[in-house]
Amino acid sequence: MKDDIDAGLRLLELLDRAGFGVTAAFWLYDSDQERWRFVVAARDAERDLGQKYLDAAGIISKARESGLPDLLPLDRVRITSSSDPLVAGLTQVLRVPGTTSARFSRSMVNGIYVEDALIHRLAA
Repeated sequence: MKDDIDAGLRLLELLDRAGFGVTAAFWLYDSDQERWRFVVAARDAERDLGQKYLDAAGIISKARESGLPDLLPLDRVRITSSSDPLVAGLTQVLRVPGTTSARFSRSMVNGIYVEDALIHRLAA
């Protein structure tokens, strides 16, 4: 998981440099699928979520072409808006500014059970 966490942080840094508008970024464990997924909430995603995925794919592709190693594949990433019920609920409970790490486990937020999450950013 350490390699995944590092790859997620590299992706977050890359998206920040590209002006992607990341307001939240965290690893979320999905017990039904028994896997972790990197969730990225971005400003303006509610207007055109498909375009945000295309923007992210372009950013990742350019970074790989320039030799940036070990980026998280986009199929491990869920892009959503800042108004997503889980993101909105988490921001009501805690703030994680910048790029740091905070654990959030076995709790309900906005009627959604969070088994485990490793939060790197939750901005207002």
